[in-house]
Amino acid sequence: MLAGRLPVVVFGPRAQVTLNLSAAVPGEALVLARSGDTGQEIADSYGVPLSALSPSQPGKLPWGAVIRVSFKDVAQPSQGRLPPGVRVYTARSGDTLAGVAYRHGLSVTELLSANLNRQTLDKLAVGERFYIPPQPGLMVRIKPGETVQGLVEAYRTEAPKVALANGIGLPNELGVGDYLLLPGVLATGFQRELLARRERQQEATRLAGVQRQYERYQAYKQRMVENTLERQYALQAQYDKFLAYQNSPARQKLIARYEAQARYDAAQQAQREQVRAQVSVPRGVSSVRSASSASVGGLSWPLRSYRVTSRFGEADIEFHRQYFHGGVDLAAPYGTPIYAAAAGTVTQSGSGDYGTNVYTDTGGALIVYGHMSRTAVSVGQSIARGEVLGYVGCSGMCTGPHLHFEVRLNGRTVDPLGLLP
Repeated sequence: MLAGRLPVVVFGPRAQVTLNLSAAVPGEALVLARSGDTGQEIADSYGVPLSALSPSQPGKLPWGAVIRVSFKDVAQPSQGRLPPGVRVYTARSGDTLAGVAYRHGLSVTELLSANLNRQTLDKLAVGERFYIPPQPGLMVRIKPGETVQGLVEAYRTEAPKVALANGIGLPNELGVGDYLLLPGVLATGFQRELLARRERQQEATRLAGVQRQYERYQAYKQRMVENTLERQYALQAQYDKFLAYQNSPARQKLIARYEAQARYDAAQQAQREQVRAQVSVPRGVSSVRSASSASVGGLSWPLRSYRVTSRFGEADIEFHRQYFHGGVDLAAPYGTPIYAAAAGTVTQSGSGDYGTNVYTDTGGALIVYGHMSRTAVSVGQSIARGEVLGYVGCSGMCTGPHLHFEVRLNGRTVDPLGLLP
């Protein structure tokens, strides 16, 4: 169907029309469309992709339209002779092997028997060529050393049927490179081989997926190990920091301060005991301290064991320098029971100004117990002196476990040490 030099006479397989046009060039053909022709049908008739047509229009063409068919850069399906009636089909987008076979009235085995160069049963590539035989049979290409007679005998078919199917009178009419159609012979083993190849490919794909999943699992385990090590390193660093603090000058200074405070408190207590022993108050005369104690119903120490670490009004830490310290801080181990210094009613239990607090109203004063770890009473509860109110903690603004003990008379804070025995 290739066009010759100018002028050109074109006979298309679908349009047997003579065109005397000077526009044709070597490697091209000009086709005159008939009524109902489509671009795809013309491309299939010439065994070329749709893109080889100009204009490239897959749908119906107007009657009399001149279509240029280009054979440049289009690989021909064969350089050898094809049996009569064998057509060449070019795969389109979305084609499948079963679909092509069905469209041409063949089974998949019959289509494969005429196309022994197939490598897979799966998706076809656009532009891929297929031989469509006029009748089912095996189509082989004659190789060097092979003859028509030898192939007929090898495949145990009938020579007259082979001669008729291939349009030959003598066996030597076909040579090396030509195609021979052997009617009635089907490549069932070839189809089984392609099926086995597909199964091997699917198994390889499955194993590759399993391997990828295993590698992801190994990577996950490695991340878990690394995360565990990071947490352990962080804990070790924190412990090393604590050990360094144990012997640090800051801690030694703090210990010395606590010891000095303890000596001071012991001296103060001894002085108070000495005063009690030496001073007697005449009848009818009340000291300031005894009067204050009477106003709150008599106070007792809220802790059984403690150290005074900060006194009323003492600006010993930065927070107390910014805000007046209206109570006394009694240091004790975390969780030490806190007892009611006087009988009264609980007016607050829970979160407050000093972390976790308990406030009690004695009828003459308001007593605050601050920085607890947890409380043991509830609002509205009546409590007796010595009853457990909660436990020492370090809630709120706190530098260490202790009890903030505060007494308010008429809304004003007073030094609790002046009211305690």
